[in-house]
Amino acid sequence: MPLLLIPGLPLISFCILIFFGRRLGKFAPVVSLAALLGSFLLSLQQWKWLAIDLHQSFVAGVDGRVAEVFEHYVWTWLTLGDHPLRMGFMADPLSVVMCLVVTGIGWLIMLYSTGYMKGDPRYSRFFAYLSLFFCAMLTLVLADNFLLLYIGWEGVGLCSYLLISFWFEKPAAANAGKKAFLTTRVGDLGLFGAILLIAKITGDLSFADLGGKAALLGGWAPVVAVLIFWGAAGKSAQFPLHVWLPDAMEGPTPVSALIHAATMVAAGVYLVARTLPLFLANAQALAVVAAVGAFTSLFAATIACTQTDLKRILAYSTLSQLGLMMLGLGTGNSFAGMFHLVTHAWFKALLFLGAGSVIHAVHHQEITRMGGLWRKMPVTAGTFLLASVAMAGIPPFSGYWSKEGLLTAISSSLPPVYLAAAMLVSLLTAFYITRAVVLTFFGAPREESHAHESPAVMTVPLMVLAIGAAGIGLLGSPWLGHGMQHFMGAEAGHHEAPHWLESASVLIASAGIALALVRYGLGWQLLPEGLRVSLRPLYRLVAGKYFVDELYELALLRPVRWISQKLFGFDAGVVDGAVNGAGEAGLRLSRVKRWVDEHWVDGAVNGTAWSAGQAGGMLRLLQTGLVQNYLLVASAGALAIFFILR
Repeated sequence: MPLLLIPGLPLISFCILIFFGRRLGKFAPVVSLAALLGSFLLSLQQWKWLAIDLHQSFVAGVDGRVAEVFEHYVWTWLTLGDHPLRMGFMADPLSVVMCLVVTGIGWLIMLYSTGYMKGDPRYSRFFAYLSLFFCAMLTLVLADNFLLLYIGWEGVGLCSYLLISFWFEKPAAANAGKKAFLTTRVGDLGLFGAILLIAKITGDLSFADLGGKAALLGGWAPVVAVLIFWGAAGKSAQFPLHVWLPDAMEGPTPVSALIHAATMVAAGVYLVARTLPLFLANAQALAVVAAVGAFTSLFAATIACTQTDLKRILAYSTLSQLGLMMLGLGTGNSFAGMFHLVTHAWFKALLFLGAGSVIHAVHHQEITRMGGLWRKMPVTAGTFLLASVAMAGIPPFSGYWSKEGLLTAISSSLPPVYLAAAMLVSLLTAFYITRAVVLTFFGAPREESHAHESPAVMTVPLMVLAIGAAGIGLLGSPWLGHGMQHFMGAEAGHHEAPHWLESASVLIASAGIALALVRYGLGWQLLPEGLRVSLRPLYRLVAGKYFVDELYELALLRPVRWISQKLFGFDAGVVDGAVNGAGEAGLRLSRVKRWVDEHWVDGAVNGTAWSAGQAGGMLRLLQTGLVQNYLLVASAGALAIFFILR
């Protein structure tokens, strides 16, 4: 029953707010906050139970691996003939970690939203949508089968559309919501196809014994794995389905922090981690995950270095970090990707909320127009700086430990080119986030502003998130005995990074920070004038986001629009013409039939009635009621008969 309440409480909150939210007014968020806090506490309870059970299993001699110990609640959804279709929620280490990330960070973001969204005319509706999102996301991560996961998967997509386009009065926000919805639907086709194949071939959609299902799938196993990754690429914005996430920044900043940094985009990473046995049985599918992840991370990191919109820098940063998570999963080690997911959720949520605090104060997003804000916004500046250092991978902050896990897994499982790509991404990450910090908070103000620190309801979540961004990675560090690895069942061989790799990663991150400080802090040019001129076309290419959107416009959208216009013309001219022509012909025929009916059919009937009426009128003249008249008529009739028969 507790498992049902984890997604159930936000669902109850949604129902209350969608029907009675206006009456609750400014107290509407209290319902959402209370429901999500309940879900967090229930998730924390599951963590406690699992930790105790796993500790007992280790003590009993399970060789440091996770035993099949988890909470499981199953019910029969419907019966098809003699075959019951069962649904279920399960709490294992992977799902419990995701629940804690979603509910813990989500609660802080929701608290922040009470201040950020204050005064919005649809205040209660915003929190209703948030509650529905949490219900869908928690259903997704707790599901014990593909079908229930897909229900939560589509629910998350719906909520993403509702929240991105929440300010639908702005054309950019409305278009961004539609773009996100349609692009992720393309990915969902892949997951749906994989589910159909699994159901058809194995007859079982549960997550139990996925390795055995891979054997049953036979030659279809690589196809199913790639289709699952196709679905994951849509939700987690991997190339080439990445184009929706930067535009999604048009939604309210808490939405960017919640859905597009900490939770929704993590659904694709979770899906690959959940179904990793299917990928482990197919080296080709695993190679696809690693290759796409590496390319996406490097591709997005280069774009982030050229952007001047603060939220878009963070958006492309998210794309890059998601690519690193996929690269980690491509090593075949689920912990490598999932541990970075956990740490990233904390520092990226903090970065987005910090950006929201800045935007709330200066009313624009261009870092080239900012500067010197640390004096006016010390809490925002301090927490943003801490999150930036964590993402750059500087020890002992959280990003350092998860990045070390990624690099260790990559170096031990993949060709050297992947490690080189990850190192380059590490350099670029440190560079672009330091650039954003320097241009936003330090130096002289480039525009006059009346910026001031955000209210406590916004800064307190920043400070709590800062604690997590600083320390959550310690759970997977040797200082705490690699507790996170043990909890999630990571192999002992993946715990320690080679010393040269630790040193190299810190040096590379420090180099990225130093380059940004020299270029944007001191204002020094890093390249000679001639080389800068030569590289200008390349810079324009990267700053234009490699013109992927324009390529889609040219190769896909324009042809589709042209075809749709021609089909519309055919429909209007031919199909509608035929239908309208048939209707017009029918109308004219009905007019002819009406004339015939009125003048011939009705005329004959009416003429007969008139004749009968006239005859009746004449006969009525004979019916006077006077006996002498009747005797006269009878006498005349008798005389007539007499003369006729005579």
